Amino acid sequence: MESASQALTAYERVIAAIKTDIRNGTLQDDQNKIPGHRRLAVRYDVSLGTAQKAVRLLEDEGWLLARPAVGVYVNDPLPDEDSNASTQSVQDQLSELRSVTADLATRIARLERAIGSSNS
Repeated sequence: MESASQALTAYERVIAAIKTDIRNGTLQDDQNKIPGHRRLAVRYDVSLGTAQKAVRLLEDEGWLLARPAVGVYVNDPLPDEDSNASTQSVQDQLSELRSVTADLATRIARLERAIGSSNS
């Protein structure tokens, strides 16, 4: 049977490790800057591409902030741990609204055709 860490992809393991290190304060320097991609790849024993993907996804989640030509920094304040669940909930609600809107548009078009044909 696979352990939970084996079931995760390499970049998911790196993301989890970076989050832990950020919480513990062991990754960033006193300016909240994290090591570069190559150092992260060595630190977490992954390829450069995997380290880059993990950093990019952590930026998307709001954990990190990239400053071009300067570096990548830990965001302050850190995002809420439940923000991904909240984002998914909002996406689900938006999808439902789109579906209902499309259904209403179809019904309105049918009514307009019916009204138009009865007026003729």
